[in-house]
Amino acid sequence: MVRAPSCSTCGSFLTGFELDKELNFFIHFCPDCRSAEEKTARLKVQEEVAEGEVVEEAA
Repeated sequence: MVRAPSCSTCGSFLTGFELDKELNFFIHFCPDCRSAEEKTARLKVQEEVAEGEVVEEAA
């Protein structure tokens, strides 16, 4: 029996497929976990920008 690759974090099927530049090889990824990671990274950048604007206003 063949099983589809599944995410070690959430257990869903790895449906994303992209070229890993470091390995120079195509890899599967979990689009659910990837989008959650990207959302967290975007929020972190937005918070840093907002903090920088507050510091500039205070000066």
